[in-house]
Amino acid sequence: MTVLIVAGGEIDKEFTKSYIKYIDNHALYIIACDKGYEACEALGITPKVLVGDFDSVDDAAQNRAKSAGIEMVKLNPIKDDTDVEVALNHAFSVTNPGDEIYMIGCTGGRLDHTIGNFHLMGMGAKCERAVIIVDSHNHIEMITPGETYVVEPETQFGKYVSVFPFMGPVTGLTMTGFKYPVTNKTLEGFDTLTVSNEVKTSSYAEITIESGYLIVMETRD
Repeated sequence: MTVLIVAGGEIDKEFTKSYIKYIDNHALYIIACDKGYEACEALGITPKVLVGDFDSVDDAAQNRAKSAGIEMVKLNPIKDDTDVEVALNHAFSVTNPGDEIYMIGCTGGRLDHTIGNFHLMGMGAKCERAVIIVDSHNHIEMITPGETYVVEPETQFGKYVSVFPFMGPVTGLTMTGFKYPVTNKTLEGFDTLTVSNEVKTSSYAEITIESGYLIVMETRD
């Protein structure tokens, strides 16, 4: 199963509509987070579940969700996790290892929430789900040892590919098929060495690591 989580951050309506078609909206299990429900309405999609403490979605929108038969999960505003983390845990409960979970509305606005959402990708890595954050300029994933991240020109999200170690060093970084190839590199962080690489070959490029957690961003202007 493929899950789409719609949060309350910045959303480009036209991009998001086209991207939902790209990942097949007919097969999606959609979860809205708080204000993300209003984004769902604007996009013309109906979530299965609405999760949140409802601090940023008004009563009228909540009533519309109830009338549409959407499952409502109301959270205590005094809690130890964000609405998106609760939504992600729900996504884990309805998916299997190897499934994909896309998250939109998870960037822009408050930077603390954006960084927090990067941490949630690590939750996906630990339970063998691909948690993918997408907006109109960025496609963001996390890879772990044993995975191969493949960039194919015909399906590439953006011109640039950047990688970053997350929560500790990454060892054995190898990037083949890129303009700036990398072989068995250790990344400690705190530099910009691996920002804005590009695919060199006409076939595909690959990224692998030996240890750690690596964030991979495909980006476009």
